Amino acid sequence: MTPRSGGKPRARSRRESKRGFALVTVIWGVALIALLIVSYMSTARLRLQMAFNLAGAAQADLLAEAALNQTALFLLSERQSGGLFPQGPFGAPAERPLHDGAPRFCALASGAAAISIEEESGKVDLNAAPQKLLQTLVTGLGVAPGDADAIAAGIVAFRTPPLLNGAASVEALEPGKSDKPFGLKRAPFQSIAELDQAPGVSPALYRMLSPLVTVYSRSPGVDARTAPPALFALLAGSPPEEVQSLIAAPFPNALDRKDPRFQSGLQLNGDGGVFLAHVEIVLPSGQTSVQEAVFDFHDAADVPFQLKELRHGRARNLPALRARLKDWRAALPDCG
Repeated sequence: MTPRSGGKPRARSRRESKRGFALVTVIWGVALIALLIVSYMSTARLRLQMAFNLAGAAQADLLAEAALNQTALFLLSERQSGGLFPQGPFGAPAERPLHDGAPRFCALASGAAAISIEEESGKVDLNAAPQKLLQTLVTGLGVAPGDADAIAAGIVAFRTPPLLNGAASVEALEPGKSDKPFGLKRAPFQSIAELDQAPGVSPALYRMLSPLVTVYSRSPGVDARTAPPALFALLAGSPPEEVQSLIAAPFPNALDRKDPRFQSGLQLNGDGGVFLAHVEIVLPSGQTSVQEAVFDFHDAADVPFQLKELRHGRARNLPALRARLKDWRAALPDCG
């Protein structure tokens, strides 16, 4: 019989084909393993970054709480020094220290801090301010006079129990005629956070009003010595543009606290019993925390002061803090 021609080449071709398939399989296997390794490393890196961010945020929050505690102790020491306030010459009471919110920059543990103290008596009290003062406040922020009248009336109606409110204002501000999806509270404000529930107060207006108002002074007027810079400028007749710029960046400023244009009929000296502590923290890693606390130092039965509110605040000193981070430990005094 005649042998088949080409048998060996065909067998060799099959073997080479098998080797080629095996090589492709190995290459795909190695590629898949490499892809899994890269995916695992990316996931691990992402989780590590998330853990780092969470740890940094927690650290910043804890430092902010520590700064608030330090501020409370500072205020307590200040009030207890020499009675209520330090003594002046010949034993006469010295003028009490005033706090208008000017920031103090300092180093706290591993972070840079900006600590501000504001006296609530320097702000407009949502429960005690007359409607005319509320109207002046809203108008000074750039709201049209007619709208400002309605907003001021809405704030008064919101805080006033129904039996004490005039029939005309009740009829004018029925829940169905309000721009809010709920009715009026008809009770005093418990927090400035309730202001956004008052008729006509938009989110933008609320953001402008919130640094200028309080529920703790219980005074129909304002202490011009400690009023927030924007509020002082507003009540001294400054244009809305200047007022809004002072809301965004209150310090430094060139205000004259004895400016005769400040409405004397609104000026009342507060007792310095309720304070807002505003703390901003920046870590070298970039994490931040902004917290506020309201401390009431009026006479209490068993405690030196009461913590009225603890809340997150809006940043206003972070650019200045970040500018100090390059050599923050050398440039900043210790917060203690």
